[in-house]
Amino acid sequence: MIALIIIGLIVVGALWRAGKSESGWRFAPLRATGVIASGVFRIGLFIASIMFAVVVTVAIGVLRSTSQ
Repeated sequence: MIALIIIGLIVVGALWRAGKSESGWRFAPLRATGVIASGVFRIGLFIASIMFAVVVTVAIGVLRSTSQ
């Protein structure tokens, strides 16, 4: 339920930001889709970088423990 509320707030925020242009609300949904897509990409990139850091840390830990 909390995830749905967060997703709803993201969509509303994207539509609000997209509508604040000189051309008005005419193409707001299309711009909002771009804002949402870039946000999802950034979140995915952030999660992937954290997962990569964890994998590298685990690999270094395994190599250290087997070499002693």
